[in-house]
Order: sequence, then structure tokens, then C-alpha cells
Amino acid sequence: MLFIGIYTLIHSLRDCNVFDLQRICYNQGMYTEDLKRHFSNTSVDIENILKAQDIARACLEHMKTFLRPGLDREDIHEECARYMTALGSQRWWIHDDPALILFGDMTAYSGREDPSPRFKGKTVQNNDLITIDVAPTVGSGWGDLARSFVMEDGKIVDWEASRNDEIREGMTLEMRLHRLFVDSVNEHMSFEMLHDLVESVVAKAGYRNLDYHGNYGHTIENDQKDRVTIDKGVDVNIASYNKPITFEPHICKKDGSLGIKHEIMYVFYEGKMRPI
Repeated sequence: MLFIGIYTLIHSLRDCNVFDLQRICYNQGMYTEDLKRHFSNTSVDIENILKAQDIARACLEHMKTFLRPGLDREDIHEECARYMTALGSQRWWIHDDPALILFGDMTAYSGREDPSPRFKGKTVQNNDLITIDVAPTVGSGWGDLARSFVMEDGKIVDWEASRNDEIREGMTLEMRLHRLFVDSVNEHMSFEMLHDLVESVVAKAGYRNLDYHGNYGHTIENDQKDRVTIDKGVDVNIASYNKPITFEPHICKKDGSLGIKHEIMYVFYEGKMRPI
């Protein structure tokens, strides 16, 4: 697994527009022993969660060079599975599926059923938005990470340099929501309180939540059925629950057509939400 750590450290330097080096350091082992002690009274396997998250991050970094026009959904799906398996993923924790893949006019898809039939005959185009959400597993530890990639003129470009106003505006809101998440969660906040705070910001910005359950993320568990979600009616204290949480707003402008998603896994540690 040494390769994963080195690969991640080098390449994730390109992905620091929100949290800079803080996020990288968390996943390079600097805090692994502290986090293992921190989660010693829960069932989560933090050591393998960190390994699985390294695999997820390395895979999505790899996809920046793999994605190109003409690929179909199965091409991308197979490459995600191949790459994560080579790095040590033993299975896929959500529906035994390595990755959820959306592109083109399907990025705003929010249905419950498998979207595969809707992609029949569709391939990535020169100027598409492509969303990939991966789910590797190491032991009982899950990785969970999603990114929206911007393709322009057949190449993946940084969203800040995109010519598409809807993409730039949507990604700007995504970054704002992650900052809000980190700055707002404290010892007294429940999952419902967090949901209502995020929902109000999304609505005021003229956007809607695309998640078909209506939530903005979930806890990391040994069994997906045990997940606690960032949702209405979940009156559970985040800090006391003491498990990693993903924050993954999947949003679309109310009069728009593109679904934007950016997922990061966090832990509430030393009084603050911190990315891992």
C-alpha cells in the first residue's frame, strides 16, 4: 500500500482548492494512530477506511487521464473496477457496484432504479460533465468519494477554467457548502439540524437537492443498512455518534440541466469536522 500513499501525496496536490495540505496530511498516516484511538469505542475500522479512501482518491485521479470522448458507461465502469482492484479493493460496499457513473444529460439523474438502460447507445461527448462516485472496500473499511469532471474540447479541465457558466456556478456552490459543513458542525449539532442548514443555503441559491432520499450524506458503517443520513427527522448528535461521515451534495440549478457532485469523507475530531 506504500504506492498508494506516495501516488496520492503527489497527485492530490492538484486538488487542494478547498482544504490545501490539511486534507492530504490526514491521509498520509500522520494522524492514523490518533484516529484509531479516537474510534476505538466504535465498530468502524478506521485503518482500513483510510486505505480504502486512498484507493478511491487514486482511482479518481487516474480517471482524469483515462476519460475521453467516445467512451461509454461500461468502459468507465470497467476501468474503475480494474484500477481499484489492482490497488487492493476486495469488493464494493454499495450494491456490489464499484462506481456510479453519470454523464451528459444524465448528470441530474436522481431515480432509484439502475440508470444503465438510459445510457444505451450514449457515449461521452467533447464537452460533457462526468460524475463518478466510487465505493472500494478494504476489510470492513469503506472508501467513498465522488467528483464531477469537466470535459471541454475532448480534455478534462479544471472547473474554474470551464467556459460553462452553469458548471462554474454549481461547483462554486459545492465548495461553499463544504466550507459551511466544516465551519458549522459542532458538539451540539444533529444530523437534522445540519440538513436544514444546508437545505436552506441550497434553496436560497436557486438550486435543488437531487438525492432521491433527500439527504446530503451518511455515516460510514460496516453494513450499509446501518447508515445514518444527513436528513430530516434524524435527531442524532453528530459528534456523539462518532463515526466518519460523507458529505456529498448532488445539486442542480432549478432551471438548469446539470447535476454537480463533490464528495468528501470527514471525521469529527478535536472539536471540528476534518477531511480524510
